[in-house]
Amino acid sequence: MNTLPEDCIAKILSLTTIADVCRSSTVSRIFRSAAESDNVWNHFLPSDFPAGFVAPAGLTTRKQLFFSLVHNPLLLNDAHLSFSLERKSGKKCYMMAARSLSIVWGHDQRYWQWITLPNTRFVEVAALILVWWLEITGKINMSLLSDDTLYASYLVFKWNDAPYGFRQPVEASLVLPDTDDHVQPSLVSLMQNPGTEEEAQCAAMRRDGWYEVELGHFFKRRGDMGEIEMSLKETKKPFEKRGLILYGIEIRPMPQLYPTG
Repeated sequence: MNTLPEDCIAKILSLTTIADVCRSSTVSRIFRSAAESDNVWNHFLPSDFPAGFVAPAGLTTRKQLFFSLVHNPLLLNDAHLSFSLERKSGKKCYMMAARSLSIVWGHDQRYWQWITLPNTRFVEVAALILVWWLEITGKINMSLLSDDTLYASYLVFKWNDAPYGFRQPVEASLVLPDTDDHVQPSLVSLMQNPGTEEEAQCAAMRRDGWYEVELGHFFKRRGDMGEIEMSLKETKKPFEKRGLILYGIEIRPMPQLYPTG
């Protein structure tokens, strides 16, 4: 294949995967040059970027832009929403800041406090002081997401030094646009080892030191519109709850093969 023109090799590489393109750069000089081509990386970048997107300064190639968006999420919507790309597929990922969510009593300083923590992408996170009624809801328009992709949403959080009241599972739900049927919430545990006999998905530790728990998943098809509503709540048991620190809700492709059709 080294006898093929470079633009032909670039066209072939654009029809493979990101991992294949990166591996091909070690084959030969002409493959390395083709693998750096903007034409190749344009294939892996979104054809449409979200409103307000401005490429970071100093990036001279489309490959640099791609990996910048993988490793350095961009802030949009008054810094209440971050946009990034998944490394393996180039699919769009978003994280909604706690400030962009609907938190019952979230603006009452008796119950929630807004604080700044180091090494977070948003200016503020929400720290729970004390509530009996916990309800957190986020909405995002499906038009922002990549087509033909299986997505999941995750509540991202951590604990302060004295969490209390979260040993029992809480309800998580995800409602798609134009869904008239009653959505049965699932049970999730914000603790890694809740010590309860109830079946519930447990929180998992992330690489960044925060925890996450899935709120639900869905398949985004071409042409899907309208808002998805994701929520986590515990409103049925009058227990004190405190110590939760809320980062936001992340929406990203699930680590599985994407369905077809």
